[in-house]
Amino acid sequence: MRILHISDHADPLATPGGEFCGGQNVYVRELARRLADSGCTVDVVTRWADRRLARQEPIAPGARTVRVPAGPVGPLPRERFGEVLDEFCEGVVGLHEETGGYDVVHSHYWYSAVAALRLGERHPVPLVHTHHSLGAMRRAAIGRDAADEAGEHFAARHRIERRIGLRAAAVVASSPGELADLERQWGTPRHTLHMVPPGVDTAVLTPRDPALARAELGLPGDAPVVLFVGRLEPRKGLADLVSAFALVRRAVPGAVLVVVGGEAPERRADPGPLAALVERHGLRGSVDLRGPVPHAATARYYSAADVTAVPSHYEPFGLVAVESMACGTPVVATRVGGLRWSVADPSVGTLVPPRNPAALAKALVDVLTSGTAERRQACLDRATSVYCAERWADDIRAIYRRVAAPHIAATGAEQPPLRRRL
Repeated sequence: MRILHISDHADPLATPGGEFCGGQNVYVRELARRLADSGCTVDVVTRWADRRLARQEPIAPGARTVRVPAGPVGPLPRERFGEVLDEFCEGVVGLHEETGGYDVVHSHYWYSAVAALRLGERHPVPLVHTHHSLGAMRRAAIGRDAADEAGEHFAARHRIERRIGLRAAAVVASSPGELADLERQWGTPRHTLHMVPPGVDTAVLTPRDPALARAELGLPGDAPVVLFVGRLEPRKGLADLVSAFALVRRAVPGAVLVVVGGEAPERRADPGPLAALVERHGLRGSVDLRGPVPHAATARYYSAADVTAVPSHYEPFGLVAVESMACGTPVVATRVGGLRWSVADPSVGTLVPPRNPAALAKALVDVLTSGTAERRQACLDRATSVYCAERWADDIRAIYRRVAAPHIAATGAEQPPLRRRL
């Protein structure tokens, strides 16, 4: 089976935690790799955002990234992607035509849905879609003033999200809450909805010896460690976490907060708002800003931590929480989006209200002072039983088979695995 993934802004081979790189990058890369392992041929098309990267690059045998020019080659915030959307869509259609076509197209995020819909208007190919986040939920999370300024943007996004839900042969939701929202508020037909939680690669995200992990990372061996992993954008709640950590330090004076994500420290032109907030709270020396790291390296950070904080204002799924559990580290997270489900078991973590530093601090202190040994096995059990990567890929592949069957029957056979040279 030949599969095309459309991942407009999320290059699967970019380093997560950077300014525009997060869970979607990891999701798309790991799914493409596992599908290729099962015998599928997978192309992931994304916008070319870095001249240092090749036009085409392998992800794994049978899977590759294809970067199409859309506007000048270089970084572009998601909020400005509409400026190059038409060019990106034409690049996607061109790839489909130059390679001889695909059996299934799987789009990720609403801009990718526009490209999938455009492709579907010109070529009869089955469409599968994963939202990754929903506009109305994100709008509520960023605050009224910012949402009002982007009102037209969110209105257009909502129209596309509803349209892809009605047009796609299948829509993949990551949690029960998202599935319910799509059916009740977005009007997505129930028969097209499939709840498939993302899996984690437990061959990479696996517990390390905490003392060894700390030594390798240059962290103090005896200090309680709170970890944050993710992009440094407002909705991730890092400002709330820094405010909470000032309270944590009063109860646990030697605690350290490690922040993985954002721009590398040596590349910053100025200290930035996060460093200023750290200074304002008197936390210099106890907050360690590490910048982005390769995904495979995050297991050392999770293993070195006593607790991972996920203080998001909105989180469609919350892959960081699951990755932390896969390394045996408990989670304190906000009661939003998919986190309400992934961290629902109190044996693996604690849920707190969003935008509430006091509640966040209390939960972190409770974990740091009560010990984490008894939570370790519960975290590992939940990660391996609920978030099995093999089952995730198998379920997605079964969806592809089901939606592609009429198309394959109509065309006589699946598309051959050979590609034309671009």
